[in-house]
Amino acid sequence: SSPRQHAWTHSSPCFQGPGSEHPICVFTDTVFAGGRGISLVTTRQRANHVALSPAFTEAEITMGINQDLNRTVPAKYEMREIPGKGMGLVATEHIRRGDLILANTASLMIDYRAFNELTEAQYTELQAQAVSSLPSAHRAALLNLSTHSSRDGLADAELVNKIAATNSFDIDPWPDDTDQHHSFFVLFPEIARLNHDCRPNAEYRFEHAALAQHVHAARDIAPGEELTLSYVNPLMTRAQRLQRLERNWGFRCGCPLCALPPARAAESDARIELARKLKQELGAWDAGSRATPEMAELLVSLYETERLWGSMHEAYTLAALEFSAAGDAWTAVKYARLGIEWGIPMVGEHDEDLAELRSLAEDPWAHWSWRRRVERDG
Repeated sequence: SSPRQHAWTHSSPCFQGPGSEHPICVFTDTVFAGGRGISLVTTRQRANHVALSPAFTEAEITMGINQDLNRTVPAKYEMREIPGKGMGLVATEHIRRGDLILANTASLMIDYRAFNELTEAQYTELQAQAVSSLPSAHRAALLNLSTHSSRDGLADAELVNKIAATNSFDIDPWPDDTDQHHSFFVLFPEIARLNHDCRPNAEYRFEHAALAQHVHAARDIAPGEELTLSYVNPLMTRAQRLQRLERNWGFRCGCPLCALPPARAAESDARIELARKLKQELGAWDAGSRATPEMAELLVSLYETERLWGSMHEAYTLAALEFSAAGDAWTAVKYARLGIEWGIPMVGEHDEDLAELRSLAEDPWAHWSWRRRVERDG
């Protein structure tokens, strides 16, 4: 059955690509999230599916999320000019690891089908219309974002296209969405103010129920420090990171990790390569796997040395499973508890891997991993 029809404020214009089943239109709801508003560029069926989210049906879910346009609690940061980077956000107080720094509901959600099925002229027109339909204060905040290049003389459609391309995040489809092939390209104006660092002090995660991106501190942050996110996978070597950032965002990264002298940069790359190999080995549960608890402890140490604070829960999870598989219950519980503590702010309390760690921490002897490697080693 098709989802209930949502009362959209606007649902035009539309374009249909050759050979595609459904037209792609602009859907705007100006009352969403206490009048902040949201615009989607997608099919009617998919727009109505998104509108079934609690964020649309239960007003209290989005209350207090968007502090940028309507502040009810003091900010932990301020916007400042950052040398060589344009505008950025700087901490104004001590922020503890795991603290929520900011959260935004989506402003603009673009179905990847728009890029695949429509011409550039068509999808840029839809994007521009989607932004124009938003309430004025929200629209102004969005049009103020960086494009990483000169914007003089850019027409509306071109400007919006550059802003979206430079500042958006990929968001997975809803778990019960019939179309799992096309992600959404989503813009959150306040969060887009955070600049990149290959070893950031904050991490983001999206909550489908609230249609919101949440940013938490990945480590303790001192007043005066710039707040940063990583735009790329942290387990990439320096050359891979530089290439990806240059290609996708058009800037050459000058973060402390990328600016290391050659000998230390090479050491960092070697640690990253080793961590990738260990992760693969520890994740293999077939008879040929060579994984050991010592490998897991080495992985934790590599993550610490590489300052992968936002991903520590991954290393702790693999260590918990490995010690359980070797029949060492109490070390398994130690790492499971660490994984849960570090994981909650990064991936959310309802994450499936954290549920796995909870059951291991509560009764390692009953967990599927218990003594799995002991039987292997016979």
